[in-house]
Order: sequence, then structure tokens, then C-alpha cells
Amino acid sequence: MLRAKFGNGPPDPEDIAQQAFMRYAETQLTQPPDNPKAFVYTIARNLIIDAHRLQTRQEQLIDDIFVETGLAPLNESCVESSYLQGEKMLVIERAVASLPAKQRDLIVASRLRGETYQQIAARTGYSMADISRNIERAHSTIQTILQAWEDGRQQYELQQREYL
Repeated sequence: MLRAKFGNGPPDPEDIAQQAFMRYAETQLTQPPDNPKAFVYTIARNLIIDAHRLQTRQEQLIDDIFVETGLAPLNESCVESSYLQGEKMLVIERAVASLPAKQRDLIVASRLRGETYQQIAARTGYSMADISRNIERAHSTIQTILQAWEDGRQQYELQQREYL
């Protein structure tokens, strides 16, 4: 029924059905619902909606990262710019990996998983101000590393032009 209504995914309808039944089993109701099938279907529908919202948020975050770092969308790239974008993404990955563990965990939770500061605070016990400070520090570090890479790349290109 889920596949017919919502398609083949993502999210996978079989995974959603399993999650819906698990949620139904975990739900401690004072009395069973009048229509358990409809109740499970509603849970499944809400899980699909949540998954689509998360996917949309993640796509928006990726778009924001592309804009913040000056990367062109992949469909607007030539071979050279695709190579440079790949290099830039490697620099970003290395920059994130070089962050202190707390900053890395917080920026991954916020930027990649799309968690709100409130969700992160509830999960970690950190204050929202602490989360904000650490994410800002991480962002600043990443930007500094990116700028150094960009300056070095431009300097290299200028040297190459002088030899030609």
C-alpha cells in the first residue's frame, strides 16, 4: 500500500513499514486504537513525510555549502572546474577532520544531518550558546583553511602563467 501511494522511495517503503510497526509496538496506548491498520498507516505516512523533509533540508544544506564555498552546481561545471570542486571538497573534508572532536561533531550534526541547535542541545546536554560558539569557531576555521588553499592555488596558477 505504501509503495502504491508513495512510490519506490527513497525512503524504501519496506523500511518505512518496518519502522511504523516498531513505533506501533513501542507506543504505550491506554487502549488499542479502533482501527490498528489505519493507525499504523498514519505512522508510516508521517515517517515518509519526515524523511522527505529531512532530505529537503539536507539538499538545502548542501546547496548552502556550495554557495558559501563558491562551488558551482555540478551540472554547471566544465572538467576543470569539476576537478577544482573536487579538490575544494577534499580540503573541506580535511578541514572538518582537523577540527577538535566537539566542534567536528557539532558541525556535522548541524550542517550535514540538519539537526537544529535545540535538537543538538537535547541530545548532547550542551547549552545552545556553547553549540553556537563551537559551530561558529568550526566555520571560521574551515573558512580560514579554504582561504589559504584558494590563495595557494591562485599563487600557483600565477607562477604557471609566468612560465608560459
